[in-house]
Amino acid sequence: MRQYLTRRLLQSAVVLLVVSFITFIIPALFHGTVARVILGPRATQADIASFNHAHFYDRHILYQYYQYMNGLFHGDFGHSVLRSTLNRPAWDILMPALPRTLWLAVFPLVLALLIAIPLGTTQAWRRNKPFDYIATFMSFTLYSTPAYLMSILLVTAFAINFEIFPGLIPSPTGDGIFDPLIFMIQNWRAFVLPVGILTLLSLAGFSRFTRGAVLDAIVQDYVRTARAKGAGNWRVLSRHVLRNALIPLVTLLGLSLPSLFAGALIVEEVFNYPGMGYITVSHTIGRDIPVVMAATLIIAISTVVGNLLADLALVVADPRIRIVSK
Repeated sequence: MRQYLTRRLLQSAVVLLVVSFITFIIPALFHGTVARVILGPRATQADIASFNHAHFYDRHILYQYYQYMNGLFHGDFGHSVLRSTLNRPAWDILMPALPRTLWLAVFPLVLALLIAIPLGTTQAWRRNKPFDYIATFMSFTLYSTPAYLMSILLVTAFAINFEIFPGLIPSPTGDGIFDPLIFMIQNWRAFVLPVGILTLLSLAGFSRFTRGAVLDAIVQDYVRTARAKGAGNWRVLSRHVLRNALIPLVTLLGLSLPSLFAGALIVEEVFNYPGMGYITVSHTIGRDIPVVMAATLIIAISTVVGNLLADLALVVADPRIRIVSK
């Protein structure tokens, strides 16, 4: 167990190091971009050269990366170059938005699991029946629908045509970790559409995975043995099939974090919700490279940590992995 944990921590550290280098190297290839944003379009080549010299942009790329990593280890994610937030630390801009995106992603994740597990299990138990075919068709339709298209369709239907739910989310209050949760509960009608969209995007994948895992478990020897001993369908399903079929679902939860962040980016922009996605898009349009780099790195860290926690939970849930990892 200790060796497995050490190995996974080292792998996560290497992944973060590679992501940080890629995040740094791409903007660094475009010389003068940051200087042009700060100094304006009328800046001369001499002004740009002076700015680059003052901020080490004219030094070797590895030296720039060393300075960048040194700043990260000291909690410096860079400073904004956008005129409205000029010289404001990127961490101060992004940190209030991170809990908003996390809570916006947690609710759809929980709802998707609560629906997908019984749905996929029922499909597997009644495979090749009309219910299975209908659910499969709906799952593939949802899975192939982009987030922006689903957002447009649901907003047009329920916010514009029928005016059942708001099409925009009011400005959130508070920057604490639990403030977005309280805000979502108080303004639940405004979050029905964004949470519903993210739930539908996650539901298809989870239900298909559950169906396949249950189908694989049904044909195992321990299920035949339980049936031979006279166990009923519910006992076989709850005590033998689901307990083993849903263990890999823990890993899928960790792998679903990037797609949740990607979906939240679109949904936040559509509903004008100032989470990580909305702020990243707005600063990308403004060519605020330091803030975009910081946002990319924070999302990468969240994804790696989520995958690491999912792997550790899988080790706890499945004793076979602990045996192999010794």
